[in-house]
Amino acid sequence: MVSGPLFAQKNALVSNLEASVEAGAYLSSNGETPFWLRTNQFGAVPDRATAGVIQATARRNYLFYDSLTNRPRNFDWRVGVSPVGVYNKENKFDFVLPEAHAGVRYKRVELWAGRRREVMGLGDTTLSSGFYSGSGNALPVPKVQIGTVGFTPLKFTGNFVAVHAGFAHGWFNTDYIQGVRLHQKFLYLRFGKHHSKFYAGLNHNVMWAGHSDYLKLHPELAVNGELPSSWAIYPNVVFAFTSKNWFEKNGYGAFDSYRVGNHLGSYDIAFETKLDDYRLFVYHQHPFEDVSSMLFKNIPDGLYGVNLKLLHGSAGSSVALTHLTLEFLTTKDQSGSEFYIPGSKYQGADNYFNHTQYSEGWSYQGRTVGTPFIIPGKDMDQSNLGNYRFFPNNRVNVYYLGAQGKIGRSLALTLRLSYSRNFGTPGADFDPSRGQFSSALSAQYAVPGWKNSSIIARVATDRGDIFTRRTGGYIGIRTGW
Repeated sequence: MVSGPLFAQKNALVSNLEASVEAGAYLSSNGETPFWLRTNQFGAVPDRATAGVIQATARRNYLFYDSLTNRPRNFDWRVGVSPVGVYNKENKFDFVLPEAHAGVRYKRVELWAGRRREVMGLGDTTLSSGFYSGSGNALPVPKVQIGTVGFTPLKFTGNFVAVHAGFAHGWFNTDYIQGVRLHQKFLYLRFGKHHSKFYAGLNHNVMWAGHSDYLKLHPELAVNGELPSSWAIYPNVVFAFTSKNWFEKNGYGAFDSYRVGNHLGSYDIAFETKLDDYRLFVYHQHPFEDVSSMLFKNIPDGLYGVNLKLLHGSAGSSVALTHLTLEFLTTKDQSGSEFYIPGSKYQGADNYFNHTQYSEGWSYQGRTVGTPFIIPGKDMDQSNLGNYRFFPNNRVNVYYLGAQGKIGRSLALTLRLSYSRNFGTPGADFDPSRGQFSSALSAQYAVPGWKNSSIIARVATDRGDIFTRRTGGYIGIRTGW
């Protein structure tokens, strides 16, 4: 589900400081990092292998209870930084900063700024194939956000209802277009206090403003290469509306008469309950990109998931399955195959993640922000691509299994398997459709006698028609404090 901080139990001395260092190397049979080694890693894993990587993390987390004074702590601050250095086989060194943020809170409301690892939606944050709107696949967009710290119970409901909400402004600058801004907001409600709970909510994301030389070649898309950027139109961005002929009155292009910027998001619902030693979590994320999908004209599109998680203390030191996640993603409908629907107020062919003004669509620094199964063309097998859009394949059916277990107290194993059928985009179908199988097996071994240190090994493979055939792996060592 939407993740939040862990709470310190009363009368327990809990450190809110953590740090770790990891060093390792990636190898690949064809020089390209396999799908499940780099997917949903917040842009920290290189696309090309062979590569050596060293990464560090240092954080000060919130404390909600002060064990020294034996009282709740209303005010607190947090900070986190996670630099990553990559040395690749071309003898080049790259530096990536997937996390660098600072925040303050009063009770359960916080204000923070920077880059922070997070996902957008309701689902299993441990083993998901990737949430629809924000999966953690790309480098986090720098932003300022005000919102709640996780789900906050509402006392006037007897804590039966809890809310998790946020409102953010970000800077979506990329190489191909400058000055792009991000508007982001989300609202989720949780109903229930005990073993069973129901969740519902939505997230809304907008790329807006910006200027670029390539837009000067398309006067129908922008005026002198400039997209609407005045803060006077901010309400149009936040509430996703326009008034009649407003674009002409303000000197903007006709393309902006329908909606300012690139809008997308998802409606989410979920249910959780306790089953013996496991927690069952069932969820659905329904995508929207325009009015038709906001009004559910694109049913059954979306992410469907079921997760079983072993409750803490149930496994002991034996062999145990701790997590199991099954997901199905479909994006085939897209409100129909025709953009113009005679006699209708709505438009079809939603063309998920692509956008005419923002030529690289819902991507950041070259990687998909949302579900990683809508893949940039540059990452696909180029031998028979046949589509000029940045995302040449956004009509997919994906079947996914993720499993995590442990053997004793020292060895943790993670398995990810995915199979997809890929159908191209509305109006540019793959004929025939293309299949893709990807897998990864990971092992983490806690070294006896070396406190908080582990050896990590991963192997992954891609077989099918979307990626070039490849097998790769990672070996590394991590220590923490």
